[in-house]
Amino acid sequence: MKKFLREGAVLLLALSFSMPAQAQTVEERLTALETSMANVELLSTQLFQLFSALQPDIVAILNALATQQGEVATLQAAVTALQSQDTTHSNDITALQASQSIQDTDITTLQTDVGSLQTNDAAQDTTISGLTTDVGDLQTRFKGVTRSKDTLLFTDMNLQVVSGSGKTDGAVNGRGNVIIGYNEDIFPFLGGGLPASDKTGSHNLIVGQGVNYSSFGALVAGLNNVSSAEYASVTGGERNQATADFSSIVGGSLNEATGTHSNVSGGNRNIASHIFSSVSGGLRNLASGQYSSVTAGQLNVASGNFSAINGGLRNSASGNSSSASGGQDNRAFGFYTSVSGGIDNLASGDNSVVAGGSLNVASGLNSSITGGGSNLASSEGASVTGGHNNEANTEAYASVNGGFNNTASGLNSAVNGGRENLAIGESSTVGGGSQRTTFGLVDWRAGGLFEGF
Repeated sequence: MKKFLREGAVLLLALSFSMPAQAQTVEERLTALETSMANVELLSTQLFQLFSALQPDIVAILNALATQQGEVATLQAAVTALQSQDTTHSNDITALQASQSIQDTDITTLQTDVGSLQTNDAAQDTTISGLTTDVGDLQTRFKGVTRSKDTLLFTDMNLQVVSGSGKTDGAVNGRGNVIIGYNEDIFPFLGGGLPASDKTGSHNLIVGQGVNYSSFGALVAGLNNVSSAEYASVTGGERNQATADFSSIVGGSLNEATGTHSNVSGGNRNIASHIFSSVSGGLRNLASGQYSSVTAGQLNVASGNFSAINGGLRNSASGNSSSASGGQDNRAFGFYTSVSGGIDNLASGDNSVVAGGSLNVASGLNSSITGGGSNLASSEGASVTGGHNNEANTEAYASVNGGFNNTASGLNSAVNGGRENLAIGESSTVGGGSQRTTFGLVDWRAGGLFEGF
C-alpha cells in the first residue's frame, strides 16, 4: 500500500510541473487545459484505481489502528496499574529495607545473646558438673538417711549441729541449737519475775515452750524457763531460772539456781544461790551456803557452808556443816551443829545437838539436848535429856536427865530426874527428888522429897 501512495504522489507532481506557466492564446490554453483535464482524468482514474486497491488495506489499517488504540488503552491501564504496583512495591521495598535494618540489629543482638548464652551454657556445664559431683558427695554423706512416711531415720551416724564459731564454748550467735517445737517467746506473766525473750545462745537442746537460752551447752525444756549461763540447764517445770554456770533445775515452778553448780530438783519458789548448793523440793526454801542443801519443807534456810536442812518449817542451818531435820522454827547456828525435829530449838555451840522437844538451847561446845522443853545445855560437853526447864551450865560435861527445873553446873556433875535439884560440886550427882543440892567433890544426893542437907 505504501508503494501505491508513492506512485500517486509522483504522478500529481508530474502533472503540476507539466502545465505551462503561461499560455499565449486561449486556444493554446484550452488545448493545454484539455490536455491537463485528460491528464487529471487519467490521474483520477489511476487514483481511483489506486484507492480502490488501497481501500482494503486502509480498512485493515483503520481496524488495526482501532485495535491498537484499544490495546494502547489496555496497555496504558496496565502501565498505570504497574506504576501503582511499582509505587506499592517501592513502599514495600522501603518498609522491607527498614525491617531488614531492624532485623539486622536484632540479628546482631541475637548473635550477642547467643554468644552470652554460649558463655552461660559453658558456665552452666561447669556448674552442672560441679553439682553432679556435689550430688554424688551428698549421696555419700547421706547414706543411711531414710524416710518412712513421717519418720526420718539416721542409721549408723551421729547428728551434729554447730554455730560456726569453731568451738562449743565459742561466741554465741543464736545458731547451732536443736529446737523441738515452735520456739515461742517467753510469756510475760503478771507481776514480772521473768526476763524478756532472749534466744541468742548456741549449742543448746531446746524442747520447751517460751524458753530463754542466752549461753551454750544447756538443755532447756518445760514452759517459760530460763537458761542464762554456761551449761545451765532447766529440764522441766515452769518459770524456773538457771542463771549461774553449770547450774540446773529439774522441775517445779518459780525456782532459781543462781549459784555455780547449784541445783533445784523441784518444789515451788526455791532458791539455790551459792556454789554447789541444792534444794530438792518444798516451798520457798533457800540454800545460800557453799555446798548447802535443803531437801524439803517450807521456808527453810541453809546459809552455812556445807549445811543441810531435811524438811520442816522455817528451820535455819547457818553454821558451817550444821543441819536441821524436820520440826519447826529450829536453828542450827554453830559449826557442825544439829537440830532434829521439835519446835523453836537452837543449837548454837559448835558440835552441839538438839534432838526434838521445844524451846531447847544447846549453846555449849559439844553440848546436846534430847527432847523436853525449854532446856539449856550451855557448857562444854553439857547434855540435857528430856524434862522441862532443865539446865546443864557453867562447868564442862554437866548433865541433866529429865525432871523439871533441875540444874547441873559443876564439872562432870549430874542431875537424874526430880525437880528443882542442883548439882554444883565437881562430879557430884543428884539422883532425883526435889530441891536437892550437891556442893562437894563427888557429892551425891538422893532420897525423900524433904530430906535436908
